[in-house]
Amino acid sequence: MIQLPSFNDSHLHVLGLGYKQTIIDLSSYTSIKDITKISSEKPFIIGQGWHQENFTEKRLITKQDLNKISQITPVIFYRVCGHVLVCNDVALELAKKTQKLSNENNGTSNFDTGIFTEEHMRFITAIIPPPTKNDIKKMFVKANDLLVSLGITALSSDDFSIFNVPYELVIEALVELYDEHKMDIHLTEQVNLPTIELLEDYINKGYHQKHYKGFSLGPLKLLADGSLGGNTAFLSAPYEDDKNTKGIAVFTQETLDKFVYLADYNHMDVAIHAIGDQMVGNVITSIERALEKTQRVNHRHAIIHAQLATRQQIKRMAKLNIAAIVQPIFLNSDVAIIEKKLGLKRAKESYLFKTMLKEGVSVGFSTDAPVEPVNPFLNIQIALTSHSIKYPTYPPFNTKEVFTLEEALTCYTTNNYKLTNDQKPDNYIVIDKDIFNVDPYKIKDITVLETVINGKTVYKKNKKIS
Repeated sequence: MIQLPSFNDSHLHVLGLGYKQTIIDLSSYTSIKDITKISSEKPFIIGQGWHQENFTEKRLITKQDLNKISQITPVIFYRVCGHVLVCNDVALELAKKTQKLSNENNGTSNFDTGIFTEEHMRFITAIIPPPTKNDIKKMFVKANDLLVSLGITALSSDDFSIFNVPYELVIEALVELYDEHKMDIHLTEQVNLPTIELLEDYINKGYHQKHYKGFSLGPLKLLADGSLGGNTAFLSAPYEDDKNTKGIAVFTQETLDKFVYLADYNHMDVAIHAIGDQMVGNVITSIERALEKTQRVNHRHAIIHAQLATRQQIKRMAKLNIAAIVQPIFLNSDVAIIEKKLGLKRAKESYLFKTMLKEGVSVGFSTDAPVEPVNPFLNIQIALTSHSIKYPTYPPFNTKEVFTLEEALTCYTTNNYKLTNDQKPDNYIVIDKDIFNVDPYKIKDITVLETVINGKTVYKKNKKIS
């Protein structure tokens, strides 16, 4: 047994983790044929976690597949990235009766296949009955219990975008939970406000200056592009497997500039999802332009993911003090698609997370759970080996980008507290193996035996904590 500081995950979806425990987990399915055999008596059949590379068919699911599950009940299945969904004809027809499809170029819609991406997914998701505040509270508690069992006691989370509910309902749920002492984790909300009007509403009501017990309202979170696997990350050159697209820019440069300036002017940091190199560049430019106007110092702006950031962009990030919130664990799934999506030359110049650290960028580790497992030991193992656990026959992706254990632990603790300007607490965990002497390929097998927050044991393996 050995004692370690507890972990801080700098970007995930806590509410999404809780929600995932209430819907169908599609991550283990290895064929579309097996997915078509799923049955459920729920009024909406919802699943999340499919990945086309896991299927023997090696293709996306379509509405024709989901029509085999039901021709009476709406079926909606999200891809693992959360940036692509597929639905059956029942869901499509219900959406047509009740919704209006956006004509903006910030997503794609295909009524022939039932596949929707990015902002156009709202056309379908709007038909799902929203959860009540009590439902939301139960999901948060489910996630909290999972997180402390894995040694995570602090985190930054995007929870406003999980459901079609007012952002204030999520805040109310959190206030009540912490008042009722039902949450152990310290949560910093990455406030996802996808329109200028919502951001103005949030600022005008003073939320950016409010303080709460147990949780904080943190940076503005924006989803500026999509995912690599869904061909929606915004690239500077076309995808290798689809020369007709460079992906999707959810916001124009002008709109992105407005968001970042409005936040920065009001002393809000930004934490912006950008995967494709073109969008990473756009985000850097928006931050640079905002800082030129506001002359704000000691900001904690960050780019989330930045998988395809170029070496030149990394130098710009370092110069502007823009942090990188990265996910080594993404290689767990992405190793099977990187070269297919980018070609060999671009693939070799991607996922430059160690380069970021060397160039002076403040690098924080996260999992983006439930996109990937939230277990920090899986994330650390991949950071140290660049070797996929899911696809072990693939060679290590880029050994020049591996981290040392000490670097990985710093990225999972100290650097993440800097992102939220929080002092690193004395919270700790007890684990069953000596992580400093274990085979790097066995780090994934480490188990948390005890988690302690502010001197109080909040989790003990095989024992119920009252």
